Amino acid sequence: MAQPAPVSTVPPRPPRVRRMLVLQYLLVIGLIAITIIAWFSMDLPTFQRVVRGFQTSLMRVINGLLNPDWEILPLAWRSMLETLFMAILGTFLGAVLAFPLSFFGARNLLGSNAASLPGKTVLVGIRTFPEILLALIFVAAAGPGPTAGIMAMGIHSIGFLGKVFADVIEGIDPGPSEAIRASGGNQVQVFLFAVVPQVIPEVMSLVLYRFEINLRNAAVLGMVGAGGIGLPLIQRIQYRLWDEVATLLFMMVAFVIVVDAISSFLRRRLV
Repeated sequence: MAQPAPVSTVPPRPPRVRRMLVLQYLLVIGLIAITIIAWFSMDLPTFQRVVRGFQTSLMRVINGLLNPDWEILPLAWRSMLETLFMAILGTFLGAVLAFPLSFFGARNLLGSNAASLPGKTVLVGIRTFPEILLALIFVAAAGPGPTAGIMAMGIHSIGFLGKVFADVIEGIDPGPSEAIRASGGNQVQVFLFAVVPQVIPEVMSLVLYRFEINLRNAAVLGMVGAGGIGLPLIQRIQYRLWDEVATLLFMMVAFVIVVDAISSFLRRRLV
């Protein structure tokens, strides 16, 4: 007579897994509740108001966007070149200043969370200020033009890049650093020969990523007088010159697509 197959029982989930599941459920419920509260607490336009707006304005906008005015193409090209150069200089400024600051926010280099807290706090404080606010401040200080946009992007990039650089440093392999210390190397040698070679590829990839962000943001900063294509764009939007807006938008899209393609290719090679 055949013996019955043994019955296997599934062990219960560990307490830690159960706590994580409960936390995930609470997080989802909380996000749904916040979304519902935000929806009903905001003074959103009614559906009829949106429909009337589309009926009165949408066809004019679409007609202008489908029939761009190519006579302003030289202006669009010059303005987009200025935007590109602003993004390059702003990213370079932010990266050069963020790289040394990131080491003051890396826990593994300073030895403890308490030692890295001041550096992390400085980087968080820099990131707190929106680029548009920084642009307004620099426009008031230095006058309208690309200088204000470069400074705004550069300062804001310090906070962003410093944070991600510090995260990269905290994730490096400690083996090379320990080997250099064991052979009598000092902290400078550890930094130059163990830390920098490990972080440079990812740092360069992050700089390229930030450059893509700055190229898009530069167009917005121009709307407050900080140079670039944003200024002629907002002027034509105000006067409802949709055919000229279309030309400027097409130039922006073309530049962004090309830059994104080149940047993505370089980042794949670096990391």
